[in-house]
Amino acid sequence: MPNSKTLKEKLQSRITKFADKKRKLWFENYIKHNTKYRGIEMPTIRTELKTWYQEESIDKLPLDSQLDLALSFFEEDYAEDKLAGILFLQLYLYDKFDYNHLLSRFESVFEKGYIYDWSVCDWFCTRVLRQMIKANGRKCAEAVSNGRKCAEAVSKWHTANNVWQARCSVVSFTTLTKENKYTSLILKSNTVLIKREERFAKTAVGWILRELSKVNKQIVVEFIAKYRPYFSRESHENAIKYFDKDEKKEMRELLKSI
Repeated sequence: MPNSKTLKEKLQSRITKFADKKRKLWFENYIKHNTKYRGIEMPTIRTELKTWYQEESIDKLPLDSQLDLALSFFEEDYAEDKLAGILFLQLYLYDKFDYNHLLSRFESVFEKGYIYDWSVCDWFCTRVLRQMIKANGRKCAEAVSNGRKCAEAVSKWHTANNVWQARCSVVSFTTLTKENKYTSLILKSNTVLIKREERFAKTAVGWILRELSKVNKQIVVEFIAKYRPYFSRESHENAIKYFDKDEKKEMRELLKSI
C-alpha cells in the first residue's frame, strides 16, 4: 500500500487533468478571499474521488489512517483539494467515528487556518457537519435520548474566535430548521454571530433566519426586532427573503428606525 503522500498525489493528479483556466478565473473572481482554484467542478471531483478510493483500496487502510488522509487534503492550497477532503469525509467517514473525536480533529483544521473562505466553509457545513448532526440524532433517538448531543457540540462553536468555525455553528443547521429541537440552538448561536463585525458572521444569521421563516416567521420578526442594530442590510434582506411585499416593507421600516 502506498504511503499517504503518494495516495494524495495520485488523487491530485487525477483531478488536475480536468482543470479549466476559464472556470478557474471565474471561481477565483466569485469566491474572493485569495482562494486558489484549478477550475474543476464538484461532480468531477466526486467521481474521481470514488474511483480513486476503489482503485487504491483506500478502504483497506485503518480508519484512523483514512481520517488522517482525508484531513490532509485541507492543508493543500487549492480549493479542489479541500473539497476532495470534504467529500472523502462525507462519503466514507463521518459516521465511522464518535462525533466528539471528529469535532476535535476538525477544530484543528480551523486553528491552523486551512479553511478561510465561505465556499469551502459552507460545503464543509452542509456535506459533513449537517450529516453528522442528522446521523447522531438518529442514533440518539434509538437510544431513547433527545438526539441533540452532536447538535449541541456543533452549536457551541459560536464561541470560536475563528469566524469560519463560528459560522459553522449556524450554517450546519440549514435544512434542519423544520425540526423544532434545533431552534433554541440556532437562536443562541445567532445572538452571538449577529453581534460580530465580520460580514460572514452576519450573513450566516441572515441565511438561517431565511430558512426559519419558512417554518415560523414570527420567530424571525422577533429576532430582528430585538437585534436590529446589529444587522447589516445584506443579512437583513436575506432574512426576509421569503416575506411577502407588505411584510418586507414593514421590516425595512423597522431597520430604518434604528
